[in-house]
Amino acid sequence: MRMHTSSAPKAQNPAPDPTVDFASVEALRTEISATFRLDGIRVESAAAGFARGRRRNDSGGRFTLSLTFPAT
Repeated sequence: MRMHTSSAPKAQNPAPDPTVDFASVEALRTEISATFRLDGIRVESAAAGFARGRRRNDSGGRFTLSLTFPAT
């Protein structure tokens, strides 16, 4: 899923740097849905320069939401 806009919005987030500016032609990818193993997510995220943030699982262990942030 992607968020598109015709203006230049600001996105506010409770992360360490809470404001992100977007140009009017940019798109924000809001989610990726795929089947992965947690170890693979950690390895691929680290290789791409991201550190794992929080992770949430559903009560049945079928779905995981994994938040990643640029590694510093």
